[in-house]
Amino acid sequence: MADPKKPGADGGADRNVDQIRDILFGGQMRDYERRFQDLNQKLEADLARMREAADKRLAQMEKRIDDQFDKLGKLVRQEIDDRNGAVADLESRVQQAARTARAEINKALDGVSNEVAQSDERLRAALADLHDTFAARAGDAEAALSRSSAELRADKVGREDMAALLTELALRLKGDFDLPTP
Repeated sequence: MADPKKPGADGGADRNVDQIRDILFGGQMRDYERRFQDLNQKLEADLARMREAADKRLAQMEKRIDDQFDKLGKLVRQEIDDRNGAVADLESRVQQAARTARAEINKALDGVSNEVAQSDERLRAALADLHDTFAARAGDAEAALSRSSAELRADKVGREDMAALLTELALRLKGDFDLPTP
């Protein structure tokens, strides 16, 4: 039967191997460990510095961004205020122009109304003058007609004279009536 290794013997052999290793490589291992620790500390310090620098840069960038946002916000507010002022100014100008236009239109309407009233008065006066002239002329014509009628009645031919005249005319046309020759 094979002799199994005893745990005590194994533990001693492992310890011996560790001692041999320590004798052969112990100084170098301690040196490596010290270097690793120094390197680790350097890396941690560099990492801390880099974090600090990055935090500072980030803080600076955030500050710049905040400043830029503030500037942009002020510019936007100023632009809004300027636009609102311009709109208010434009509204007041439009309202003033509308008032001026209304006043001018009302003035023009009043002028036209006055002109129409004056023209109406002139036309009514002219119509009244024409009516008076027409009435006067009608009166004159009526008087002339009455005079002519009176003259005609005075100068008119009687019935018997007219009958004789027409009889004579009829005879002459027929050729039965001859005029005496002188």
